Amino acid sequence: MEKILSLLLLCNFVIFVACSDYPVFTEMANSRLRVIIKGTFESNNPRPWDLSNSSSLRDDSIDDLTTDSIEFPTQFMLDIAEMRLEGSGDADKFAFYRETYAIPLLDSEAFFDGTGVEFPCDDPYSHYQYTSVLVYIRKMIFDMATQWAFNYSTLSWEQQDDPQTIFREKKVTGVDFNQMQYLTYWDYLRTNYKDVLRIFPLRVYFPPGGFVFNRDYPETVLEIRFVIKNFMKFYEFDDTSSGIYKVLHFWALSDWLRDVRADDIVMGGNLIAVARSYVVGMTATISGSGGNVGDYIVAIEDGIDNIANYILTPPQRPDATGACYQPKPPIVLNMGDPYALLDYYIQFEKYRFELNSFITGCLEAGIYDDKWDEYEQKVGNFKIPPLVTYKSDSNYSITNAPVGKTYNIYRGTSPRGELPTTYTYLGTVRVNESDAGKTISGP
Repeated sequence: MEKILSLLLLCNFVIFVACSDYPVFTEMANSRLRVIIKGTFESNNPRPWDLSNSSSLRDDSIDDLTTDSIEFPTQFMLDIAEMRLEGSGDADKFAFYRETYAIPLLDSEAFFDGTGVEFPCDDPYSHYQYTSVLVYIRKMIFDMATQWAFNYSTLSWEQQDDPQTIFREKKVTGVDFNQMQYLTYWDYLRTNYKDVLRIFPLRVYFPPGGFVFNRDYPETVLEIRFVIKNFMKFYEFDDTSSGIYKVLHFWALSDWLRDVRADDIVMGGNLIAVARSYVVGMTATISGSGGNVGDYIVAIEDGIDNIANYILTPPQRPDATGACYQPKPPIVLNMGDPYALLDYYIQFEKYRFELNSFITGCLEAGIYDDKWDEYEQKVGNFKIPPLVTYKSDSNYSITNAPVGKTYNIYRGTSPRGELPTTYTYLGTVRVNESDAGKTISGP
């Protein structure tokens, strides 16, 4: 009887008390962490959608069908399996709830207006320093994709039924370009490319100092931003699986950072993201008149962060020109047409000649891998600032800036489909802890 009583007391203790002396059920019912996902470069007041002149966003990698008319997508679809926080130890599975989002491309949508959409989560470990958040992305889809087949007898392209993919367990029109983001082209050239998977998970870094969750605060926000708004291009993908040459034309993320070239089968590394955190009630707004309308205004924590971490002019791919261009093998336009096969063999002889030139001019010279590694080292470390706003009128406002910090303020600008490559210093502002809830004058 005494053993049974002891066991019941032990079970009672386990049920009602957590490892950190907090009641388990109380902790589950009162989550102190909110995860907010945004599809913008800006942390607040994002630049409005510019859905004009879609032809100007046709990527230069399109080399087969260049005469079709294109329309902007109307919807972005996102499927996330889970998230984990990562530090020096094992990853913390704090958000293991699958969520799907079907988001119209409108300024009024929370995903695109700076408000953000929520992702369900539990509280992570308290007082543990995390350096990044792992986001397990299953699908990313834009609609308004088209499919074309080449008719060898008429030497013309014929439009087929629009391509479809699965979203929320139903067929939708569009292309899941996430399937092409699992590798960068640099990854694809390496012998271990089958062991690489960049998008599941996508590692999103916090600014210097990381993220430390403290359960003593009633509410903390973990903000994750993917650069999607005004960061799109129109691409082409070759499909020979049916024996007849087809191409898919679809929208995906801009290749501003890692250039996509003709006939590439992967386009990873162009999903640019940042994570940051703040405690609700312990932030202020920085407002000023510096910069010009149309600028991005950036705040960097003085003494901790450096604007140089966010400056990059993307370099040219090593295979863009010269001896280090690796030729692509030709494609049979129609396996059932003998003339198409003859054309293929003629093109294949040309390919063999170009491949020999590539081998002697670049591979045997020992410079191919060195050039690619140098390229990857430059683009692979690119990050975006944690605090950014768009100056849409005479004054700017950076909201939810954590108090007790000094910020250096900068301005930058960029065209649609690109990010700023330089920033100009505007001034410095101190936000004291006593300034919580206030608006502080900035440069």
